[in-house]
Amino acid sequence: MLAKIPIEGNIVEEYLIGNTRVYISDAYFINNTPEDNQRVLDAAARASLNIILHNQADPTYVDSDDDFSEEPIVIMTKRK
Repeated sequence: MLAKIPIEGNIVEEYLIGNTRVYISDAYFINNTPEDNQRVLDAAARASLNIILHNQADPTYVDSDDDFSEEPIVIMTKRK
């Protein structure tokens, strides 16, 4: 099932992982400054580190916010 993705920008990549279709869009970064982009990357790095540290403290942890729906996953990125 393909859903319509209500975002602007361009789909720059598309992947199929199992039954999940993943679209990569540049919409989030179109009007960003380099500083804005760095803040996004820094926030992602902090979130990743927090997940790793939390899982080391409790290896049985499962995020209750995980959404395993069949909707497409959209990752916004800057076009190379």
